[in-house]
Amino acid sequence: MTDRPKVLVADDEPTIRQACARTLEKMGFEAYTAATGTEAVEIARKNDISFVLLDIKMPGMDGLTVLAELKKLKPETRAIIITGAGSMESAVVAMRLGASDYLMKEYPQFSLKELREAVLRVFGNPLAHVESAREEEEFFGLVGRTPAMLELRRSIELVALSDVTALIVGETGTGKELVARAIHRLSSRADKPFVAIDCSIIGERIAESELFGHKKGAFTDAHSDRIGLLQAAGKGTVFLDEITNIPIEVQAKLLRALQEKEIRPIGSEQTQRMEARVLAASNTDVLEAVKLGRFRHDLFYRLHVFPINVPPLRDRKDDFPLLVRHFVRKHGRPDFAPVQFEDSAIEFLKSYGWPGNVRELESFVRLAITVSPAGTLSRDRVEELLSEFGRFGRPEPSATLSLEETEREAIVAALSQAGGDKRKAAKALGLALSTLYRKIKKFRIDA
Repeated sequence: MTDRPKVLVADDEPTIRQACARTLEKMGFEAYTAATGTEAVEIARKNDISFVLLDIKMPGMDGLTVLAELKKLKPETRAIIITGAGSMESAVVAMRLGASDYLMKEYPQFSLKELREAVLRVFGNPLAHVESAREEEEFFGLVGRTPAMLELRRSIELVALSDVTALIVGETGTGKELVARAIHRLSSRADKPFVAIDCSIIGERIAESELFGHKKGAFTDAHSDRIGLLQAAGKGTVFLDEITNIPIEVQAKLLRALQEKEIRPIGSEQTQRMEARVLAASNTDVLEAVKLGRFRHDLFYRLHVFPINVPPLRDRKDDFPLLVRHFVRKHGRPDFAPVQFEDSAIEFLKSYGWPGNVRELESFVRLAITVSPAGTLSRDRVEELLSEFGRFGRPEPSATLSLEETEREAIVAALSQAGGDKRKAAKALGLALSTLYRKIKKFRIDA
């Protein structure tokens, strides 16, 4: 008899269903699968299901109906919704019904890596009863015990107790979305939707519609009413990542929404109540954007009620042993004993610049344990691997270049070495393909 928590994967696509089940089995769950909504409900009735991964679109009984039925059977069942890129509103409805998170299904947004990360956010480690020592190291996915990280934790806890807006500032790769999710999870809104919006990939023409919604006929191609994400989130939390990328005209409307707690969809004469809390983040100097006229000063001060600074990796070098161990556990192969890094290897890692911060370190550790899945990594081996890692688009940052300029040059170099093949370039950089596309757009790279 196993004491592993039971998970149900309900998806009508066999490939996705089986891949997700295998991934969850490796994480420590006992996985059941269902191809239809009716089958999913029957399995849940016969088994003590603790967690469900649920596709919204299935033949017969759809995912929203299944979720409602599962919550009747066992209200404490946790759920992650799988949704299509055009079904964000359905995902938010599902979260109102009790789902804890959602994943985008269309490639390249959905990946097994993102599934694992979402499961850890929502359910935690299913084997946590044997890993209590990690609780002191990890705080809602934020790993570290240095003074800078302890101060960050205190800020998160303080903000979570209130309902003020907050501006999260930090370099690329420091974990700003993790901070926003931690605030949400600790707040009174924890059982409500958390909707993350990457403002850097919202086109200027659709930004207003995405945030505020529109009425049918408001503009060309507005064939039906659309609920904006600020309203669809209900009483949950909306996280506006890379806030400075919102068009200046839309910034004015966002400011009014924050001040008046009201939303006016495009083409509507009526306002609607906004109940969501807004958190924002930026990896650039927002005050500099204000000076350059790219960001409204009044919106900056409205968001800056409680500023949170996420420390760069170079300011928390004593966290390296914890971070490396965390990433080894996260990405290690279950059929091998965990990879070990010699102390001298860890010291060498500390000496590197890491312009991509924690995200870049995670990419390197994943590379290291992929090519050396067992045993102990020496300083020499780590130096060799880091050299290879740098050759594929991670040059040492120049003192004359900003971090953003360094990152842009790294992407250009990787694309050049890959002959323009974005998939190969993303792999060499240690980035998700969707992230590479976003950065190509952000830096206006001719790919």
